[in-house]
Amino acid sequence: MSSIDVGKWADAYIEAQLDPDLLKGDGDHPLWWAVERSMFCTREAHGEELWLFVLAVTSKAPCDKVLGVLAAGPLEDLIAYAGNDFIDRIETEARRSPAFRHVLGGVWQNSTPDDIWRRVEAARVVSW
Repeated sequence: MSSIDVGKWADAYIEAQLDPDLLKGDGDHPLWWAVERSMFCTREAHGEELWLFVLAVTSKAPCDKVLGVLAAGPLEDLIAYAGNDFIDRIETEARRSPAFRHVLGGVWQNSTPDDIWRRVEAARVVSW
């Protein structure tokens, strides 16, 4: 996936989350593809793509509503299903980016293994 594709996906996701009509249909919203593509639980083999997407959305500094949905959906799923593969990058990004750390604050443990969850919690409060 090219960075242009990730950027377009992120833009469409943000626009979709801000559209009050998004959930009024049965998946026929013109931007539904961006939301559906972010549903990691059915796409476990695409963690790398989802990681790039999360970073792209975060870098665009959308409103807290969009960031909350990003945290509770794609990022939370990524951590739950592939936390072992991404925790080092999550910790690094949390140290580097206050915006990412803010998004990380909206993630709940759900099915994330305890050892990974402890590292997520620590990364959320890193301030250096």
